[in-house]
Amino acid sequence: MPTLEINVPGECHLNRTAERAFLTVRVSTESPKQEEAAENATNTVNSLHQLFRELSPKTESGGATPEAAVTLFTIGSISTSSAIPLDDKGKTTGPRKYSAYATISAIFRDFAKLSMVISQLFMMPFVEVERIDWRLTEETIQVLAKEAQKKALLDAIEKAAVYAEVVGREVFLVEINDEGGYSSTGRTKQTNTRNLTRGGQGGGGMDSIDLEPQEIVLSSSIKTVFATTEWKKPISLSLY
Repeated sequence: MPTLEINVPGECHLNRTAERAFLTVRVSTESPKQEEAAENATNTVNSLHQLFRELSPKTESGGATPEAAVTLFTIGSISTSSAIPLDDKGKTTGPRKYSAYATISAIFRDFAKLSMVISQLFMMPFVEVERIDWRLTEETIQVLAKEAQKKALLDAIEKAAVYAEVVGREVFLVEINDEGGYSSTGRTKQTNTRNLTRGGQGGGGMDSIDLEPQEIVLSSSIKTVFATTEWKKPISLSLY
């Protein structure tokens, strides 16, 4: 009887709700006076630094405490620039303008607190909420990666079993080709802040922003070869 070789892919896609929100905020000021632009940017950055520091209390070892809403935040240095406004013909339309800007990032694990903070940021001058990226923790990714890889292999085994059963042959797994391990993506990984809606409308003020953590998809893909050929130490698998 001729040798039978079965080549089948195996796939697995696991969905999980995001556990962390990576918030990016931009501070941007502009003024005909260089000192004023720099001062406004500095004061705003200092206010944000104080806000995020209060949200991320530390343990003695320097890590975030269990109750900390923010696990980590970073503040970029303030950059400055200047430009003379021109019309479409290249003629000067006003005095030189000075700009100052900086980027602040924070990782939130408390999404209710995140909603409240974004509401505050929307009310602050010189502040723009650029985006929110939804993520899983590294610990969760590692656990899901192993689960996805196992299920991808089981998927391949089930596919091979179907073919083997139809032709009435017994096959063994002889090769596994990992297609790059695993990948983690979000179906809507980035939240467009322009589409955010404020809660508490209708006379009660604007207390918070309505946020919904996005779904993260972790995938694993492999290619496998099953064969009836005699191998020195074949990996015999139960296909039925």
